[in-house]
Amino acid sequence: MIELSRDLCAFATGVVADDNQELFARIAQELPLTLHRYASGDTYNGWLVPDNWRVKKAQIRQDGNVVFDGMAHTLGVARYSRSFSGTLDWEQLKPRLVTNPDLPGAYVFHCMWQYRPWTADWALSVPYEVYRTLGPGRYEVDLVTEYSKGEMLVAHHDKTGSSGKIVVFHSNSCHPHMANDGFAGTAVLIRLLQWFQGQDTYYTYRLVIGPEHLGTVFYLRDMPREELDRIVCGVFEEMPGTQGPLKVASSFLGNQLIDRAFANVVRHNTQRHELVPWRQGAGNDETVWEAPGYEVPFVEATRSEALMAPYREYHTSLDTPDLMVPEQLEEFLAVLKKVVEVLENDARVERTFDGLICLSNPEYDLYMERKDPAVEKDLPEDSEKWGYLLDCILRYFDGSMTVLDIAQKHDLPFDRVLRYIRQFEEKGLVTLEFVPMERGQVERKA
Repeated sequence: MIELSRDLCAFATGVVADDNQELFARIAQELPLTLHRYASGDTYNGWLVPDNWRVKKAQIRQDGNVVFDGMAHTLGVARYSRSFSGTLDWEQLKPRLVTNPDLPGAYVFHCMWQYRPWTADWALSVPYEVYRTLGPGRYEVDLVTEYSKGEMLVAHHDKTGSSGKIVVFHSNSCHPHMANDGFAGTAVLIRLLQWFQGQDTYYTYRLVIGPEHLGTVFYLRDMPREELDRIVCGVFEEMPGTQGPLKVASSFLGNQLIDRAFANVVRHNTQRHELVPWRQGAGNDETVWEAPGYEVPFVEATRSEALMAPYREYHTSLDTPDLMVPEQLEEFLAVLKKVVEVLENDARVERTFDGLICLSNPEYDLYMERKDPAVEKDLPEDSEKWGYLLDCILRYFDGSMTVLDIAQKHDLPFDRVLRYIRQFEEKGLVTLEFVPMERGQVERKA
């Protein structure tokens, strides 16, 4: 995943950018893609697909010497800055310089104007180690940018399931050269979709990659209603590779199957985790998927440490693949796989018997050992949890509870509870009925 992240981080991507086509060509080497194109100037609900934007020159000079060249790095000029040529004193120039004293070697990603092109002005992103060498005096600024019509690209890949119901995994493509936010996230999802190859699944799993917010707004605008109605839930995934806990922000309504699946999986399969309310993770495209008229239950999975400060190198040139912790990426991928296993296997359980089953009888061999003051037993730490489950489980087999319901009620991992209940099925004691996810009724105004 880290090597794939390096490849994806090589491209100077954006909402509309020359390198976007090459980015998706590289991803297409991993998975076949369907590309969607939206022309500059296209609008919807106030959102605007911007023009393509290029920097031709970006210099600050003092006394004829170049003291800063914004073309040294893709982030050196605020995205969608307009051209400017003139002489400014230090107090006039300072407000136009974006810097971070806590990260002296970093270029800061100034991205607001690519989402609000109508407010575009100009600014330069100057590493603090350069900024602190500047001071009172006169400076010549020569900033030349150009705009031209282009296309915003959004791509998707489907792993087709037997039912046609769709579960979406989503990542952004508009943060040039940045790994944790988010081409490492894209790499994790590519590996997840590759993991599906050769597997039979009930749900269709769709990977969507496009510019933050804008890409999703137009992608959903043009999606046929019957296709949108097939989407039952989704996950926006980002910031997977740093040391923060694996954080899951709930869907808007909460307590959906996708919420409960994540709650169980992260509880039992992560070193550290947090479950937080809607939009309290990092906050991203889940707002578009959950918007009125769509209302797709969407969670966000991330390692954001705080809502406004996700990690130290956030939105800077220091967010590189070298920042990624392999074990954190592997844990993240493992969690997503286990969430899928819940979605594919949760089932309602109904008994075929009456009365109390002697679980310890060799005919059934379903007893889980508990502590006994007279017998020395080498038992795992969670043996009493399993013992208490046995006290209750037969009553759960009335068709009112699913495997996940039972696992959550007893604070046990879904996969182990599923394996245990399948032993009852093998003995002919229960039947398991898969319960597909359904979307609630969505009121549409157009």
